[in-house]
Amino acid sequence: MEKDLSFCTLLDYYGAALTERQRELLTFYYDDDLSLFEIAENTGISRQGVRDAIKRGEAELLRLEDALGLAKSHAETRREADAIANAVDEIASHMPKETADALRSLSARVSALADR
Repeated sequence: MEKDLSFCTLLDYYGAALTERQRELLTFYYDDDLSLFEIAENTGISRQGVRDAIKRGEAELLRLEDALGLAKSHAETRREADAIANAVDEIASHMPKETADALRSLSARVSALADR
């Protein structure tokens, strides 16, 4: 089973909506980078049981993302904030230092908002 690391992001957004067991197993698998075997040993669940629970948890994360789109929306906002920062840097390079610093400060505030 190859790991799709996009589930780390989805787990951050929607992990609280999973069952406690699914969240625990997905955290072991994605955040702690444990193998199915290691998780099975640590939890007393069969390797197949761990795999099945992870697959169900992944399906639920995808369902939530399809319904709510929070991770996709945040990624788009982050890309736009980065584009603004790049444009500000380009513009600021042609301005007096005081004005450039003010623009860069505003750009940093926009970037901080995008990370909320």
